Amino acid sequence: MTGDFLPEFKIVPAKGGGYLGSYRLFDGKPFKLIPGEAKGTASQALNAAKDYVRAKLNPPIRAEQADSDPDIIGDWYTQRAARQAEQQEAALGAIIVKGKAVRVERRRRA
Repeated sequence: MTGDFLPEFKIVPAKGGGYLGSYRLFDGKPFKLIPGEAKGTASQALNAAKDYVRAKLNPPIRAEQADSDPDIIGDWYTQRAARQAEQQEAALGAIIVKGKAVRVERRRRA
């Protein structure tokens, strides 16, 4: 990247009155307008630009919530192991156990 990281904010007069906020993150790059409507005052436009950049640089962290029921989690692990065994058998003709291929034989019962 060219230039130093230096978030900088600027206001731009909007057509029809009001102000738009703009920003640039690196020195030597052009300013970019933030999306949205024109703000009534210059300080509102600057604050909107700062909030937009803050949200862009620090997105919220999402965490998945796991079920706390151990039976459901155990069932999921056994189902996943069965799916992986089926995929290995379909692709390789064998199941890998402790690093060795174990051939699977299927017999039909009469």
